Amino acid sequence: MSAHLDRLAFRLAIAFALAMPVVAARAQPAGDPVATSTPRFGLAPEAYAAFQRWMLASCIGGEEKARADDLRRYPHEMIVAFVAAVSEGPSDDELAAVRAAALSRYDVRAKFDIREYKIVGVKEADLARFNRVSREQYVDDQLRRFTAGYRSNAIAGLGVIGGAEAKAALARLAANRRDPQADAIRAAQKAMDRR
Repeated sequence: MSAHLDRLAFRLAIAFALAMPVVAARAQPAGDPVATSTPRFGLAPEAYAAFQRWMLASCIGGEEKARADDLRRYPHEMIVAFVAAVSEGPSDDELAAVRAAALSRYDVRAKFDIREYKIVGVKEADLARFNRVSREQYVDDQLRRFTAGYRSNAIAGLGVIGGAEAKAALARLAANRRDPQADAIRAAQKAMDRR
């Protein structure tokens, strides 16, 4: 019987972990933002589609080479767009989509009454913090994460493009040592130096 309870507790801990508002880098907008968004930063539609695929990737990993190759087809245009993206952040439409998705996730999360389950391996303080997060706090956190991820992807894109123009743009960004994206800027500079 004890083994059965241990397995049940493990499954519940996994369910709890999945319900936690842990988002790797940011929340993804609903729908296909590449297909539905209006080009920004002076990019032509084809270049903007490549830009959006890069910018809205939650993890730049498995498809990174294909996305990087797409960016390099428009080096000057992408550098201008990435610098503007760092400065301006996501569009109002992108933020609205993230807000709507976060509200929906919060509603699902709010229905998960963790008091009905015995949760093991999680501190009481963490459970209490989970229960205290308001709808507004949750949505604000998701928007903050999305915006930070958006800026990080723009900075990483500069590192992928490379060349003197991108290097100069990263150097200008690095001049602000208080920038919350300082780690991303250094990583992009190192990536460029390795190439």
